[in-house]
Amino acid sequence: MARRLQVDWQEDEQTLYELYKQDKDHQNRTRLQAWWLLRQGHGIRRVAATVGIHPRTVQEWLAWYRRGGVVELVYHRHGGHGGKGRRLTAEQAAELTAQARAGEIRTIQDGVEWARKTYQVEYSDWGMRWVFDRLALKKKLPRPRNPKASVEQQAAWEKGG
Repeated sequence: MARRLQVDWQEDEQTLYELYKQDKDHQNRTRLQAWWLLRQGHGIRRVAATVGIHPRTVQEWLAWYRRGGVVELVYHRHGGHGGKGRRLTAEQAAELTAQARAGEIRTIQDGVEWARKTYQVEYSDWGMRWVFDRLALKKKLPRPRNPKASVEQQAAWEKGG
């Protein structure tokens, strides 16, 4: 037979219920609902089944709660909420776009070098590819032209003469 759950509760049942109902974050709501149910006297397995998690997860949350209360319980995050921020700010990205549209930045490598020299921001080639894709910049160069080429002669040749 399992032993009875022993917790030094810092909040009463009504306070936990109010916290659960007010919180807009999905992870926090799940945890607070579980805590409200535990506070009502339900067992770990029943609480886990009700909120749709594994009982071991409830035990892990219990360790967090014992360490720091509800604050510690909602402090822990699961998954990528936000991730790393972008290396270039919106203003810097707008400047990169303007430079690329003006023809000063033509390749991925030009973008990497520009970010390094202008803002001391390091990008790999693939990282800059993602920036170019996000900003809808073209990664290809036009075919190189000889500076000695005559545009008039080329136009005349294209017309057939």
